[in-house]
Amino acid sequence: MMRIVPTSALTVSNASCLSKCIFMKYTSAMKIALMSIGIPGSGKTTILKPLAERYGLAYINRDDIREEILGDARDQSDNEAVWQEANRRTIEALAADKGVVLDGTFVESWKRKDMVSLLHEAGASAIIGVVADVPLPVALERNRARTREVPESVIEKLYKIRMAEPPTLEEGFDAIIPLENLSALETALT
Repeated sequence: MMRIVPTSALTVSNASCLSKCIFMKYTSAMKIALMSIGIPGSGKTTILKPLAERYGLAYINRDDIREEILGDARDQSDNEAVWQEANRRTIEALAADKGVVLDGTFVESWKRKDMVSLLHEAGASAIIGVVADVPLPVALERNRARTREVPESVIEKLYKIRMAEPPTLEEGFDAIIPLENLSALETALT
């Protein structure tokens, strides 16, 4: 059984049990679901995309799907189709006994709850919220360095929502861990 550690209490020194559960027991064979939570520019993709590749997890990113379906990752004109496709890919991966990494903002509590519900229904064996928290000025600076910038007003809006709606275990997560500890834990295991 996975040890549940509140985000505020998790440090590299007290997380050895959790790290072993995540990366040794709950790899793609165990249908783990990692859900990122954070604003654009917080480092989610930088850490989670390579992690998915290393551990053979399906990597699902709505911006990538927007690019495929709509021809532009910034195009918000048909978000329903994008969400449906992301959900389809998630269900398909879990049905094939493959773990998933859901790389998105998931700052709204209702969106996290809906996705956690879908993940449970699809048979995920563990659902881990991975929180990417950085100060707003850091995220804005990183965003300015991107080739595909997100409007600053959007990042500011998402930041306000993220601060007002912190993720909780009551949303259905088996654990919630900070992104910076996830990378440190993975490094310690390799």
